Amino acid sequence: MNKTVIVIILSIFVLSCSNKKSRKSELTLFAASSVTNVAQEISKSFERETGIKIKLNIASSGILARQIESGANFDYYISANKKWMEYIDNLHLVDEPTIKTLAVNRLVAIVPLSYDKKPSKAEIKNNFPNLFTGRLSIGDPKHVPAGKYAMQAIKFYGWEKDLAGRYLPAKNVRDALLMVEMGEAEMGIVYETDAVKSEKVNIVYRFPLASCESIKYIGAAKKERSESLKPFLLYLQSEEVKSIWRTNGFNLEEYE
Repeated sequence: MNKTVIVIILSIFVLSCSNKKSRKSELTLFAASSVTNVAQEISKSFERETGIKIKLNIASSGILARQIESGANFDYYISANKKWMEYIDNLHLVDEPTIKTLAVNRLVAIVPLSYDKKPSKAEIKNNFPNLFTGRLSIGDPKHVPAGKYAMQAIKFYGWEKDLAGRYLPAKNVRDALLMVEMGEAEMGIVYETDAVKSEKVNIVYRFPLASCESIKYIGAAKKERSESLKPFLLYLQSEEVKSIWRTNGFNLEEYE
């Protein structure tokens, strides 16, 4: 048993001995759609270790931030965009010392398995809008970080004019992936971690890091932390959690 787990168990013991009426036996985790698998695995693993249940609320980072702003009950928030984290931090809704980068990701261009072309990197850079018909599946740039990053990449290559009016905006990055899987779009721009887990799409291009802002997943605890959140914050630093991030394709440090 490693030191982190021992500390967690001790924390739970102290918590169980407390007679405070305000203590909680469950936590509410708000998590960006692109970390659905990670959030689910962390929740199950934490509950096995501690007995504390975690309620999940999965949506785009922007929707979650708006819910928090409107008074929604949460204990921990994982955002796929630092601006949304900064937004709720400026509203004094999270505990600033707990704000931490948890993992990083990158953008990729995807096509359905039925797509028979194999464009080269040069073709994508120089002729991307003409490599597919119809619309481009992306997260809604107004609310979805993946969509904002996709638009940054599009502007980086100067494709805005040729792609004007051809976007198929989705409510989250998972739905953007689904549209390509279903053949509703011949091309999409999503996170690499979502694409590599799909058996219905192929990755045709990995966007360079310089094409958009650094894609970081940032977590933070609620301003007024409950006692049962303490062991969760410790658990997020454990090797078990780091392994969950890695096995789901995320990097824990910046890409080289």
